[in-house]
Amino acid sequence: MLITHSVDEAIYLSSRIIVVTARPARIKQIIDIKFAYPRHEAIQELPEFGELRKTIRELVDERIPSPAGANPPAFLFE
Repeated sequence: MLITHSVDEAIYLSSRIIVVTARPARIKQIIDIKFAYPRHEAIQELPEFGELRKTIRELVDERIPSPAGANPPAFLFE
């Protein structure tokens, strides 16, 4: 398991993404990533990649705004 703050990195590297809420961290949603391995950078240009990015960013944007200087949301992936 790894943690990142990059939506694109999470989609590109993972088989599953876990979006968590702000403190206290709770699992908000688990998203299975269906792209086959090995992956090539070209998948980032696929419409499916863009749809996943949009979905994940919308999940993150639903949270209550963090105070200035707070850490960005994290994504767990495996």
